[in-house]
Amino acid sequence: MMDFFNSWPLFFRPYTLTLLAGAVLAIIGVVATARRQLFMAVAVAQTSLMGYAAIAFVMGAQVEGAFGAGARDAVVIATAVLAAMITMLGGRENQGADGGRLDGDERTAWVFVTAGSLAVLFLAHAPAGMEQVRRLQVSSVVGATWIDLFLFMALLAGMVISALWLMRPLILLLSDPVLAAAIGIKVSRWNIVLAILAGLSVGLAVRSTGVLFAFGALAIPAMIAKQFCGEVRSLFLLSPVLAATLSFLGLWAGHAWDLPPGQAAVGVMCLTLLVTHASRQAWDRMGV
Repeated sequence: MMDFFNSWPLFFRPYTLTLLAGAVLAIIGVVATARRQLFMAVAVAQTSLMGYAAIAFVMGAQVEGAFGAGARDAVVIATAVLAAMITMLGGRENQGADGGRLDGDERTAWVFVTAGSLAVLFLAHAPAGMEQVRRLQVSSVVGATWIDLFLFMALLAGMVISALWLMRPLILLLSDPVLAAAIGIKVSRWNIVLAILAGLSVGLAVRSTGVLFAFGALAIPAMIAKQFCGEVRSLFLLSPVLAATLSFLGLWAGHAWDLPPGQAAVGVMCLTLLVTHASRQAWDRMGV
């Protein structure tokens, strides 16, 4: 363990970014869990890959230059925000709708399949095209920059301040949007803000940490927190703490056994979910 702490100054940016990104994504995960739209994160992450493939198809080798990298990041984040708005807006109210309207799950599936196929088609004939896609699918947190770090610091600080200020209407919106609209809360505006925030967070995370860590840190901490508490307020408090703690343990495991840090962090989260869920099931069967 001491060897891991001694390595912190050398890997300060990737280690700190992993903790910050985990906490930010876990907060978004609570929103997605409360809205029953957890799979939207996979669709948004996949769309980020499609955005990267599209800009690489247009710019070719120039995508790795200074201007190309900026354009690439902008497109990746913009496509993530667009996908979040498509998958999150108007999701639950259309569940079970008659006629030809697509509900939230159906739109999410369409976005996922469309983005996944286009990403491959854009880079099918590009030199090392599929290798570029693979690099974004796995964790790339080791290459974290100071800009990545400051962006996630700003996101986390903004989320915490907003939660302290607007926690009551947010909880009401997530738990009972019909009642929230009845008492005058602008549900549509809230939904747009939440969709943009989710797309921005996932897009930045895919760009900085890879698809696997982005989805794992968004989905799994909220699942673990649900084994201990069911209230949305408690989930908002517990999920980011769990995400940061388990990411820290994953970083330690990755350092100790020379494993990729993102995959190690997600592996620790998955193992923790398995243990906590089994323990909760056993607890419930005992009728305690």
